[in-house]
Amino acid sequence: MQSTPVSEFCLRHLARLTWPGLLLLFLCHYSICYLVLRWLHESQLTTPLSTFIYYCSVVGSSLGFGDLSPNSEAGRLFTGLWQIPVGVVLFGTLLGKVVNAVRGAFTKGRKGMGNFSYLRNHLLLVGWRSQQTEKMLSLLLFDKKRTFGRVLLCAQNELLHHPAPDVQGVDFIRVSNFNAPEEQQRIGLGHCSRIIIFAPTDEQTFTIALSLAENVPESCHMVVYLEDERYATLLSQYCPEIEVVRNLSAEQLTHSAMEPGSSHSITSMLNPMIGDTGCVVDVPKGITPVKYGAMMQYLKIRHNATLLGVSRSRNGRNLELNPDINTLIVGGMWLHMISNGPLQPRAVEWADIAAIPEFTLR
Repeated sequence: MQSTPVSEFCLRHLARLTWPGLLLLFLCHYSICYLVLRWLHESQLTTPLSTFIYYCSVVGSSLGFGDLSPNSEAGRLFTGLWQIPVGVVLFGTLLGKVVNAVRGAFTKGRKGMGNFSYLRNHLLLVGWRSQQTEKMLSLLLFDKKRTFGRVLLCAQNELLHHPAPDVQGVDFIRVSNFNAPEEQQRIGLGHCSRIIIFAPTDEQTFTIALSLAENVPESCHMVVYLEDERYATLLSQYCPEIEVVRNLSAEQLTHSAMEPGSSHSITSMLNPMIGDTGCVVDVPKGITPVKYGAMMQYLKIRHNATLLGVSRSRNGRNLELNPDINTLIVGGMWLHMISNGPLQPRAVEWADIAAIPEFTLR
């Protein structure tokens, strides 16, 4: 059906209607058609009501099945002069609004303008550094036993569109100000389980970390990467609960020169794609204290995991590597080890460890 200047004019102005306004026009149109057809004694079109709705919708959508039609000349004139033109315009407007709504939702998501306050147990990845962030996404999604849900990539001005729209499990959002409560709600800050801040500059990273630190859930673990030691020291002082990852290239280079091949062992511990990798297990409170040697033996025999050390905080500060075998491990500590996958505290039989005889450690 070719459009006329009149229909184009109507469609252009009807497109500005809100959904309630369009619904009201549909109700008015259907009511007028019903009353007029009843007045013209077209009872086969108005009775029962379901028949009228079917007929009016078929005519308005210009499908025209031909199973129902007016019998009188007046009824055909009304249908041709009012019901069909008005119905086609209304249904065209409805179709246009539906298409625009779907296209708008899709475009909104790709441009990062969506609202992800409904997410739960997700990971916030803040910042974009091209290949480095792409590799981080691959590493995060590689682990099928991960304890978090979806990854929400948050960016400010460094990205205009979703950089990886085809990757399953990754959403994208643009944030104007991480300090704004409404923006923190959009990213679901109050319900996230992990946060990684890897912004383009240390200044941005430091500012974003301070903006988010006060409102993250108590169970959420935040990791921040800083190259400048001054920013790293300041953030560690003001936000001791944040795990600050520093640039260790100098340390790694010098150690590799003294201990050939040590860089490869460090890389293997950090990359789950290569093989066994490092993991951390929190010791439940209330368990019977066990010795480090017994724990080391149990983990190797039962879970094929190698215990490296213990720490007394979640962010790994004051980590004690390779302690004495008689060091007591109590609830609230954190075990650092190498394993072929994440090890959950409930998978460890803590009572059995305490029962390991002393002589087996000699």
